[in-house]
Amino acid sequence: MFMGHFATALVPYEKLAAKDAVEPSKKAAPFWIFLVGAQLLDFAMLLFVSLGVESFLPHDYHPIDTKFYNMQTDMWLTHDLIPVSFWAVGFAVVAFLLTRRLSVALWSFALVVFHEVLDLLVGFKHYVNGETSTEVGLALYTQAPFIGLCIEVALCALIVWWFTSSRAARGKPVSNRLKWILYGTLVGGTLSTLPMAI
Repeated sequence: MFMGHFATALVPYEKLAAKDAVEPSKKAAPFWIFLVGAQLLDFAMLLFVSLGVESFLPHDYHPIDTKFYNMQTDMWLTHDLIPVSFWAVGFAVVAFLLTRRLSVALWSFALVVFHEVLDLLVGFKHYVNGETSTEVGLALYTQAPFIGLCIEVALCALIVWWFTSSRAARGKPVSNRLKWILYGTLVGGTLSTLPMAI
């Protein structure tokens, strides 16, 4: 999952914005913290892949015909259950130090954990702690990639709908332009990977 993770950042951003509107003395929670929290595990994975610590490669590499079901991953440091708990706590501490707001820290923790939950549902195979431990998750990207993408598209659409509805309900509607940018980026971005799923 990629765009679906970014979509989840809209939830705490809007929840805290609604709360902050009632308590104007509080400094607004920065959206970038939630974007980083939502994708922290994948950002770290890309770093560790580039350093050769983790791997994320097609089994039979063909640059024009790369498919989800053909990917071999070893994301033991960023996506296995036990390491994820440390990433979540660590990022929550960083978020608290940057904002001095417990609510931002708790949402940051939740975003990292929810990233893992979504990956267990849709992503590649995961383990408790390394390949010698128990395998967890449905691994839909390798077992049923089309279904995995449909779930991600639905998640993105649902979150954008909720976000825009929530903003409208509290008298801060988003522009039609922003609404379509969100749908286009999150839903359209996910749909653009459809050729990798079929």
